[in-house]
Amino acid sequence: MSNAPKILIAAPQSDVKNYCFLDWAMNINKFSYPKDKLDVLLVDNSDTQENIKIIEKLGMTAKYIPKNGRGIIETLAECHQICLDYAKDNGYDYLFHLETDVFPKHDILFNLLSFKKPITCGLYYIFDGAYREPMLRLIEKKNNGYMRAYGIKLQESLIRGQLMKVFSGALGCTLIASNVFKHIKFRFVEGENQHPDTWFAQDMYEKNIPIYVDTKSLCEHRSKSWGTFKLNFN
Repeated sequence: MSNAPKILIAAPQSDVKNYCFLDWAMNINKFSYPKDKLDVLLVDNSDTQENIKIIEKLGMTAKYIPKNGRGIIETLAECHQICLDYAKDNGYDYLFHLETDVFPKHDILFNLLSFKKPITCGLYYIFDGAYREPMLRLIEKKNNGYMRAYGIKLQESLIRGQLMKVFSGALGCTLIASNVFKHIKFRFVEGENQHPDTWFAQDMYEKNIPIYVDTKSLCEHRSKSWGTFKLNFN
């Protein structure tokens, strides 16, 4: 398929996810997408540079970003932005942001591309036990100027295998078209305990760039070290 879009698979990485990284690498190697139109970049923030040797041995491009005393949220914001900038600077048609503990089916790229939307996510669950819920956020109407996103844990009947327009989806499995790269800035906000995916969704909402979730593209999420909500969160 010489006319297939050129796609970069990219995400932050760390040795804390090595419990499933080799399986992840094998899974993306089985994607039913032309291999000459697909590249991989992982931006590693492990404590040392040893982990990028593992990534490079698998034929993937790796960049190392030290924490330099920063918290994980601030470090992740830089890692996300490096992924986006690499896709933009190297002429990719799409960035497929795929976290290294998320396992979609092998036809995921063709499925998400088929909708021809600027931002299309797969679906997976987050947290464990009683906190487990689909990574999909809707949004309430403004109330005294305040707008609040909420999950649909108690409304899973809404998930019926259709494409849904949402406030935010799972950044860990998101296909982003190149025509919106210039509108995205992954960032950390001092004093706010919010991850870059939150600001990403808010920015897209304010810029009227819709986010969709394909609820039939359900992925396995091996979030082994997440534990209880707000405990051991990586």
